[in-house]
Amino acid sequence: MRMLRFALTLWLLSIGTGRAAGETRSAEDVRADFTYGRALVTGTVEGVTEFLPVSSTGHMIISDRLLGVSADSHVTVAGVLDRRGRAVNLARVADDYIVIIQLGAILAVFVAFFGRLRHLLAGLGRGEPASVRLGLAILVAFLPAALLGFLFKDEITAYLFSVQIVAWALIFGGLVILVAEKVLPPARTDLADEVAAIGWRTALTVGLCQCFALIPGTSRSLATILGGRVAGLSHGAATEFSFLVGLLTLSAASIYKMWSLGPALTQVYPAGPATVGLLVAALTAFVSVKWLVGYVSRHGLGVFAWYRIALGGTILTFLALK
Repeated sequence: MRMLRFALTLWLLSIGTGRAAGETRSAEDVRADFTYGRALVTGTVEGVTEFLPVSSTGHMIISDRLLGVSADSHVTVAGVLDRRGRAVNLARVADDYIVIIQLGAILAVFVAFFGRLRHLLAGLGRGEPASVRLGLAILVAFLPAALLGFLFKDEITAYLFSVQIVAWALIFGGLVILVAEKVLPPARTDLADEVAAIGWRTALTVGLCQCFALIPGTSRSLATILGGRVAGLSHGAATEFSFLVGLLTLSAASIYKMWSLGPALTQVYPAGPATVGLLVAALTAFVSVKWLVGYVSRHGLGVFAWYRIALGGTILTFLALK
């Protein structure tokens, strides 16, 4: 408990500290920040939380603060430019590292749902109606948040990536879960494969709900699972569809981030720690994914609501006592 209080105190002291506008750090100095220890922590936090309805981005922002990671948008990396010729700052370095590590979570979903994905891709190749319907459903659910995220990515990073917003989003999301678990009745279906029967209307509901996940602390997993429940899916089907949509969403985000970084990707991120973080994320995400579907199917989302409220409340309390 004393160690936890000490770590939180260090984190709170780091909030609000920044560097003067226009300051730079060398690429070598920034690369040195990406240690194997940081890779283990980042990979574990990402893998465990990416598909749980608790917000992986929110937890990554918190863990970065605890690790003392600098994410100052006013400090640029000297001589490092992205594909569009723009200077890369520390805030982007920290944000893009998280998205790159998400490749591990993508790998975990691919392995966990290999049978489903293989059947889907084979069916799409043969033009089977059921596979085409599911493929279109995943695409429809993906597009709304992808479009908003692309149009407002800079504003989201500049104005929403703060510990305070994460804390309030965690609490609000927890309250939404508690209300939804009371209001939404358990779905009943006679379908042998509920996920394969998802149509575009259900997918659009999931996709519109996923837009709320652009706010750090909300949780993409929570938004899509509740979106599925609102559309009439069972807990299990909503969770599995959330994974499939997440596979496309995370893949697109990671590929776009790496492409947009261009040469800056190899200049800033050392291959060794980045690979370790990715593999740790893959392992922990696989365990998380395999556990979550069964747990949510049997028990619902209530436990995650209380966790979110407790964590968000603790953060706000420490901020108030600062």
